[in-house]
Amino acid sequence: MPRKLLSEPSQRHDPMMLSDASFSARAFLQERQVVLVHFSTVMTSRPEFIFPNDLRTAINLRDIALSFSTIQCGDTNPHMTGRGGAEGSIGIIVDLDQDTIVRSVLHCDSGSNESGSLGLPPNAGNCASSIENRETSNEWRVENYLVRGIFILPPLWVWNGEREVQIDLAEVIQFFPTQRIFTANKETFLEWDRTSGVWKRVAHRAIMP
Repeated sequence: MPRKLLSEPSQRHDPMMLSDASFSARAFLQERQVVLVHFSTVMTSRPEFIFPNDLRTAINLRDIALSFSTIQCGDTNPHMTGRGGAEGSIGIIVDLDQDTIVRSVLHCDSGSNESGSLGLPPNAGNCASSIENRETSNEWRVENYLVRGIFILPPLWVWNGEREVQIDLAEVIQFFPTQRIFTANKETFLEWDRTSGVWKRVAHRAIMP
């Protein structure tokens, strides 16, 4: 039998059903035209957490929850003026499948203690609130996600172990040669076409099919 999607350690539901048997987190994201992005933001001297190693590690990570931001068209990163939404400027964009566990959601940084995240159960009301009442950025704690590619919001700033440095699209392409690359403007999501070398509009359903 396929593994069930888990919302809490002691509860199991049908695939994609979180805390509420009638609620699908994936369908919620599709309806809201929202994507989930884990951004490169950690300031550390440990090589495995310095860009691009941090995202390369996150791409292959299993059974450990990471923090994700919900991103909509028109959101901005901390180096831009605007409404915010993004914790950083480059990250991994993911989908949810039957193995995914959404641990918690919150409209702001959920924080944590020795028991884990202080976010709320991922039911319909809390997921909606995490977006509708979002502060600078929100936080979904998710593990066993399905990576769809790299997401960027220029200008691109990353941590090199000593300070933040700016990189460009060409470097992103070099760092992640096999990954699809996405971005968003005020109107639509876009995907970098490696053949033509231009950005092309992409439907949300093409990111989360």
